[in-house]
Amino acid sequence: MALTASTNNLLAFPRGAAHLGAALKRHRLPENLAAALAREAANFPEISPDAALAFALAQRMAAQPIDFAQARGILLVGPAGSGKSAVAAKIRHAAALFGRDCELAGADGLALFRTGTNAPDRLMVMEAGGFNPLNARAASAFSALGDTPGVETIGVISALSDAEDVSDIVTAFRFRRVIVTGMDRTRRLGACLAAITGGAALAHVTRGARAEDALEMLEPGALASLLLDVSQH
Repeated sequence: MALTASTNNLLAFPRGAAHLGAALKRHRLPENLAAALAREAANFPEISPDAALAFALAQRMAAQPIDFAQARGILLVGPAGSGKSAVAAKIRHAAALFGRDCELAGADGLALFRTGTNAPDRLMVMEAGGFNPLNARAASAFSALGDTPGVETIGVISALSDAEDVSDIVTAFRFRRVIVTGMDRTRRLGACLAAITGGAALAHVTRGARAEDALEMLEPGALASLLLDVSQH
């Protein structure tokens, strides 16, 4: 398969090639993504596999954290069980630290933005209903919700999900930004990689369910270290 062929390319590394190839396979990345990362990392045999993988990831990742000082409306969209309610509570907690008044609402809160009756200084975080990722009609239905001035749709993806399903979801919904939840509850990062290298920027990752648990950032170097850390497996 493609992963095996790309792993062979890693023989150019003086050391650690097998470790890198095995790591990508172990994390169950989508085959095309694993093949591309392995191929790109193999272009830099003069540096360590960790650094080469970090460079390959950096070409595909974009960091775009939430601007808690300026955001007005955020619509969280994700499959049932992805952690939208926990993310909404975290956003409200973080916004409070910036001195922002924040209100949590369902998707019906979009009506306030459409009519211009939302409080201009208040951040409203809305949670769309969960959907079955196998339901193709969900993509068009929920995508239409985000076409509201002042409101940004952010996808919420669980790190425990199947990586191939995540790729399909990010593509179907055309998410511009995603938040990946449950990073503390999985040893396999395929779903996370699929979510943040498929065209959507990474807003945050989460490692706990409490509101006070931080909305974190994840840099390419740190992600490369997690992928290659054998103690996590």
